[in-house]
Amino acid sequence: MDKLILRFVLFLAKIFLKKDVDFEKLKIIAETKLIMDRRRVRVTMKKQTNKEPNNQMLTTLIVYSILGLFIGILVLTLKEIVMTMTIIHSYVLFMMAMTLITDFSSVLLDTTDNQIILPRPVNSKTFFVARLVHILVYLLQFTVALALFPVIFIFIGYGILVGLASIITILLTVLFAVFITYLLYGLILKLSSEEKIKDIISGFQIAMTIIFAVGFQIVPRLINIENLKITMPIHWYTYLLPPMWMANALQAVQQLKVDGPHFIMILMAVALPVFTFWVMIKFLAPSFAKKMAAMGNAGAQEEIVINAAGQQKKGLSEKLAPIVCINKTEQAGFEMAWKMTARDKGFKIQFYPSLAYILVFVFIIVFKRGENFANTWATLGTSKSFLWCVYLPMFTISAAVSLIAFNENFAASWVYISRPLQQPGSLISGALKMLLVKFFAPIILILFAFSYYVWGYKIIDDFMLGIFNNILVFLIISHVGKSYLPFSMQPNVNQQSGKFVRVFIQMAIIGSLVGLHYLALKVWWLVAVLIPFSAAGCYFLFRTVQNYSWQKISS
Repeated sequence: MDKLILRFVLFLAKIFLKKDVDFEKLKIIAETKLIMDRRRVRVTMKKQTNKEPNNQMLTTLIVYSILGLFIGILVLTLKEIVMTMTIIHSYVLFMMAMTLITDFSSVLLDTTDNQIILPRPVNSKTFFVARLVHILVYLLQFTVALALFPVIFIFIGYGILVGLASIITILLTVLFAVFITYLLYGLILKLSSEEKIKDIISGFQIAMTIIFAVGFQIVPRLINIENLKITMPIHWYTYLLPPMWMANALQAVQQLKVDGPHFIMILMAVALPVFTFWVMIKFLAPSFAKKMAAMGNAGAQEEIVINAAGQQKKGLSEKLAPIVCINKTEQAGFEMAWKMTARDKGFKIQFYPSLAYILVFVFIIVFKRGENFANTWATLGTSKSFLWCVYLPMFTISAAVSLIAFNENFAASWVYISRPLQQPGSLISGALKMLLVKFFAPIILILFAFSYYVWGYKIIDDFMLGIFNNILVFLIISHVGKSYLPFSMQPNVNQQSGKFVRVFIQMAIIGSLVGLHYLALKVWWLVAVLIPFSAAGCYFLFRTVQNYSWQKISS
């Protein structure tokens, strides 16, 4: 599928770009990037297979298609075309922006190919367009999955002409989402120093995730359905909203009648995405490519703190490792993972935005059913909502289980097989303990303090059981999947895509745990009885991971 989409994107590039872009080199670079994305290159202890790892991508596309099915049903339920098309195009714009921010941030900021391409006679515009084509190929796969069912329903509900026009408007919406993302990243790259670029982008991604995710939960709760009008007339602010451009343009196509406002909407819907694409190539390309090259050449060097006696100071990880780890190998895994998660920009960019979802669920709890905030807060202490606070941390740290396997400098993992390790599982268990100590512990303490303030001492045993249950599920997630040594795998688009899918799975697990714990509350002594069983399960799984042999480690 990606080969067919690549031909389509290159065809469009030839139409719009005819100057300063070497299409032969562009095609070679783009094809090479896609080939490399299909391959998992790593230090291996077992025989390689030639099977391409497309299952993760396929699963993600299926989930996106299911989401598109639910959105497409709106076409049959809502009769007003402007509202329907606004919802559909807002959905596409939101999903594309979030996909770029969460799933493809590592690809947008990928500098691993700089050392190969930059010494070659490839100009900055060709290099930038090749990177853009690489992104568009993957995003168009997601676009097909997201928009397939909505477009089918549009054909059924509004006819062939509107259906064909909707395909064009959806593609223009995707192009606009790419421009917005590149523009924001380009401004950050332009205004910041090379040393701070990725830190700023990490903060920007966290902020964007909070804005989108929290807003997605709050805005529907602020809408009074009774006063919601089904008609959506054109106001001054309508001209500022891209989904409204597309919706009104499709309304003009349906009615085959174009007045002044609709003509402006059609012009904006078609001309602005194309114009912004031209601006992106013409003006953003040189500076973006130069900054990316500089960023790739800048080392992530950190100073070592030396005390007065000339000895290296012990960091927090060195002090905690002997306390929580049972052998030297596990301590090494703990300390290495602690320092890597603090220094590795790729990990921080992908993991830290997931912390925003805790804030999302706080809003879900407080603003549930659209109730008044004061009334909700007054009755909060009599509810069982503290169970969500108990299990929210697992939602956050479980996302890091897969992330700690990836690193751009994965080739350095040869050091693992150079050491006489009989049980490499201790390295994995050390990394898992690091995640629990560094991320899980602070979050659960904050939530416990909040819950104790609201519900009092009666929730202490629930938190004890919840902590062990969180750890138990965390270990189960790491145990049932493939086991990789920390930071030993090359970042791969196919493998790292689909974070939304994992979000839904994690939500299902959290919901099940909350439900089971809620049932246990009906028997006053059951929670206390379950604590030692849950703790024993944690101990057993930790020992299982520690005893992993080389045969258990995936390659």
